[in-house]
Amino acid sequence: MKFTSLRFAAPVIGALALATLCGQTALAQESELPEGPGKALLIEACTQCHAEGLITAQTRTSEEWADIISRMVGFGATIGEKQQAEILTYLKTNLNKAGAATAQAQAAAPNKTAQTKR
Repeated sequence: MKFTSLRFAAPVIGALALATLCGQTALAQESELPEGPGKALLIEACTQCHAEGLITAQTRTSEEWADIISRMVGFGATIGEKQQAEILTYLKTNLNKAGAATAQAQAAAPNKTAQTKR
C-alpha cells in the first residue's frame, strides 16, 4: 500500500478549513455592543471599517457622536439621514458620556450607603 501525501493532506486541510469557519461564526455571534434599537444598523454600517471594540471602548457626548457620524458620512459611509438618527440614538442611549458617568455614580452609591450606616 502506497501512502501519498495528497491522500493525507486533503482531509487535514478540510478539517482546518471547517475549524476556521466555525471559529469565525462563533466570533461573529458574540457582540460587545449592548442590545437595543439601532444595534443591528450600527453593526451593518460601522463595522465595515471599524471593529466593535473600537466603538465600545469609547464614551462620548451626544454632540461628539453626532460629529463622528457626520465625519464618517463625509468619508463615504453610505447611511441616510434616518439611519444616522437611529445610530445616533443608539449611541446616545448606550455609549454616552453622561450615561457612563451616571452608571458609575450609581455603582458607587451602594458603597457610600454601606459606609454611612456603620
